[in-house]
Amino acid sequence: MKKSTEIAFIMAGIGIAALWAMLGRNRKRRSSLIEAPIKGGANAIPKNKNEEDAFQEVLDDINPYDPFNNGGHPNYNRLHKNPFKGLGGAGVKLNNTSLYKKLQQNYESTQLTLTNTSDIEREVRLWAGNKKPPISPALPGDIADHVFRTITASVNGSTGIYPQGIVVNPYNRFTYIANQLSHNISVLNSDGIVISLIPIIANGSSPFGASPVDLTVNSHPNSPNFGKVYVANVIGDTVKVINQQLEVTTTILVGKRPIGITFNSFNSNVYVANIGDDTVSVIDTITETILTTIIVGKAPKSITIRPDNGQVYVINSGANSISSIDVNNQVIDTIENIGNELATASYNPMNNHLYVVSSSKNTVIPIHLDTNVPSTAIPVGANPYHILYNPNNELLYVGNRADNTYSIIDTDTVIDTLSLGMVDTSMGIDSATGMIFSSDSTTGVVTLISYSRESNTILINGGYYAKREDFTFNPAIVQHVKFILSGTQRFKVLKLEEESVTGTTQVKPISFSSYHNPQNFGNVAEVFEMKGAIIDGKNGWVFKIAGKQTITIHTYYKQFESENILEYAILNQKNSKV
Repeated sequence: MKKSTEIAFIMAGIGIAALWAMLGRNRKRRSSLIEAPIKGGANAIPKNKNEEDAFQEVLDDINPYDPFNNGGHPNYNRLHKNPFKGLGGAGVKLNNTSLYKKLQQNYESTQLTLTNTSDIEREVRLWAGNKKPPISPALPGDIADHVFRTITASVNGSTGIYPQGIVVNPYNRFTYIANQLSHNISVLNSDGIVISLIPIIANGSSPFGASPVDLTVNSHPNSPNFGKVYVANVIGDTVKVINQQLEVTTTILVGKRPIGITFNSFNSNVYVANIGDDTVSVIDTITETILTTIIVGKAPKSITIRPDNGQVYVINSGANSISSIDVNNQVIDTIENIGNELATASYNPMNNHLYVVSSSKNTVIPIHLDTNVPSTAIPVGANPYHILYNPNNELLYVGNRADNTYSIIDTDTVIDTLSLGMVDTSMGIDSATGMIFSSDSTTGVVTLISYSRESNTILINGGYYAKREDFTFNPAIVQHVKFILSGTQRFKVLKLEEESVTGTTQVKPISFSSYHNPQNFGNVAEVFEMKGAIIDGKNGWVFKIAGKQTITIHTYYKQFESENILEYAILNQKNSKV
């Protein structure tokens, strides 16, 4: 029988509340003994005492009914053995040489070694085995920690046929995908599960359907139409409006062959690139009617917005130029001689540059928008098409169709290349989480790119996970913890987190400024206040590790043995009534 099952039976017999109440009394008493030297009072350690003296007093001061004490219990001989692994002596005076020898003789120990291989400070979480938290979560800049999964079209067309444009709605965190050949919109919830298919009906009796290819969303939180989605339909020359209840409510006639569509949060208008008549239709989202039509360059394909001033940039694929439109819907400049087969562009607010994809040249061209002058082209993968800016890590992602890779650009350099599933013409991003969606029209696959829970920048010795599992089912009580840190940097606070039965978390901060031992070699902290802490499925330790730092943690503890918990608990209850 597994220990976890044994404990379940035992707890059912004596009541888990009574057992933990008993342990809580012991923990409370230990905490008062340890906090006294910090807070002052009758038991305060005089300033002239060093940490070894303090450590000695903590070891000496043991409750006679404490399960750590092997000889003080009046019924010890009758009980035969303590319900904790290892039998420790109490009240023995320690000298300099026997300090840790005594701990090693009377307590079990575990040693953890963590190394931060990155250059930045990271948060670390240990234990709390019920939730199995990542030791250190991946951060948006951890390129190597990207992971992906896919959603594939099934027999019933769950993700639609020939998926094209993608947008994430900040109103409901749903993802909308325009399916060109099945003439519908797939709606995915925040878990990436298809929850709805919205049919897009063509106007009149066209046998070819509406052919939705791109979409955008009203992302202005103060707008009465916040969360409405606008769909460009290349056949029928229309834009369909989908409300917050996932219903098509309005059809708006635009120019010929609308192929790209973008919402401008600066003026709450929607801009539609009509590749068939070299125009841009501007939709007033309040009246849901055409506000104006703007003549631009040849074969406009896609539109990018500069959000701080509402400037609109239209990629003219047939002229290899960009039309710049101001908030008054006037063409104020045309940027020419940029590159061949211009496809899409993305605005980077960190340097006020527009990054334009040249598919045939396998490059991305930065343009400084203060001067509208192109800079040196950045080589990327084969046949790039879509580019987007990720505000979570301030990086640009370029989808390369010919080699199914993503080039990651930081300002003017490709810092990494990822192979994460099929790559085609469209990408979208959830700005709140940084999750990227990419569609492959030929296979019907939609790729969801995010980060793993666990950062690979933090290394820990392999025995940790087995120890965490052991403590989850066989809790331990801490006697002493010693931290040894490389370098000179120290974290200021260690937090003990305890989850209650109601799911709330109580946090006890421990200031590390009180635990620096100048007598020891290296950067050492003897943390007396952790004595009595329980390591189980609910309790965890949280602290920071500096960049390129290694921290070694020696923990001395005693652990419950499930076969003796019942006997010990009954005996302790009897003694508490005396």
